[in-house]
Amino acid sequence: MAENYTLGLEFDSDDPEFARGVEVGLMYEGVQMAMFTGASRFSRPIHASNAEMAMRIAERFGCEFSAEELDDNFVQVSFRATPEGETE
Repeated sequence: MAENYTLGLEFDSDDPEFARGVEVGLMYEGVQMAMFTGASRFSRPIHASNAEMAMRIAERFGCEFSAEELDDNFVQVSFRATPEGETE
């Protein structure tokens, strides 16, 4: 199943930390754009090793966060803007 969840671009570095960083950058930009445009939701599959970073991004933007395991290596993360004044 993991072959369905790839970055889709072969890098000139085989350092796994580089690929993780690219994925985090794409996720950060996606959440930022969703919040900026008023979309209020953003979701994408990510490598499970980036789940902690996904939670940090949610915290940074004040979003609700959820994750669903897709397989042993990937999770589907979802971010939802929390309306002002809403309590959890």
